[in-house]
Amino acid sequence: MKKCLTILFAGLLFSSVAGVQAAPVSGYNQFVASLDSILEVSMPVADEQLIAARLPAQPNGQAARALAIAGNMLGQPVVWGGASPSQGFDCSGLVQYVYRQAGINLPRTADLQFLVGRTVSPAALQPGDLVYFTTYEPGASHVGIYIGDSKFIHTSFSKGVVAIGDMRDNYFVQRYYGAKRVL
Repeated sequence: MKKCLTILFAGLLFSSVAGVQAAPVSGYNQFVASLDSILEVSMPVADEQLIAARLPAQPNGQAARALAIAGNMLGQPVVWGGASPSQGFDCSGLVQYVYRQAGINLPRTADLQFLVGRTVSPAALQPGDLVYFTTYEPGASHVGIYIGDSKFIHTSFSKGVVAIGDMRDNYFVQRYYGAKRVL
């Protein structure tokens, strides 16, 4: 491209000159030098990691599967000790069931599930991460599946069904315990 432009402008330059003399060659060299400076202007290039950090996280295959399964459990009854659609669910039973269906085996209780996976800061949460709260006893006593935009699927004892909670609700803000990535 640069060469084509140079040849084109050189042709225009020489077509207006009656003969080849030292002055036009010098003018041509200056012209080419100015073209070079125009064509070599550096354009800022975006850092790929910076771009990736700004894009919304897309769930990987297992996370997408877990989220789909969890979404299908919305409205299921909440039953203390329940761990299947036929029984109903408590929080850790829901998480264990959903992740087992997605190919991940987790312990049965929220406190033991909290010991699995990598710790994730609230700012780094991605769909499929597990969010934990201190509710009826100290430590991780309630767990849900993060779905994005500060929302999570969990067993809501106040509603009596598997529902979507909001981590910005004062109840959950005061009881937030931590988050883990198991996928």
